[in-house]
Amino acid sequence: MILWDVNLWVYSFRQDSPYHEDSRKILQEGLLGRIQFLFSPQIAASFLRLVTNPKIFREPSPPDEAWAFIEALENLPNASFTEIDEMTFGIFKHLSLIHSAKGNEVPDILLAAMSIRHDAVLATADRGFSRFKELKLQFL
Repeated sequence: MILWDVNLWVYSFRQDSPYHEDSRKILQEGLLGRIQFLFSPQIAASFLRLVTNPKIFREPSPPDEAWAFIEALENLPNASFTEIDEMTFGIFKHLSLIHSAKGNEVPDILLAAMSIRHDAVLATADRGFSRFKELKLQFL
């Protein structure tokens, strides 16, 4: 099982990303049905917030194209829809407290909690996740 961080979604979707090809290769395993992956509404929301934002991209992505990408991932037969259940929230709370999470660290800790809860590898370009010794990681 794998959980793709939002940065991999963005890089693989945005052809203007310098990491486009590398991130597409990682997602390809899931896109070809070779590996089960977690589909998270929280990651989908973050993806939409980023790719449609004119403060981030000179030419932001049209919402309908971003939604088409999300729906393509969501509808794959090897996608496992995941939400924040009590166990995930407990892991999130624990990690937040022991790591004194604040600001932009909070969404990362939520992803870490989802990954730990489902015993999934977290695929990311963010080396900051290395601080969570409990995580199995795959870096771009």
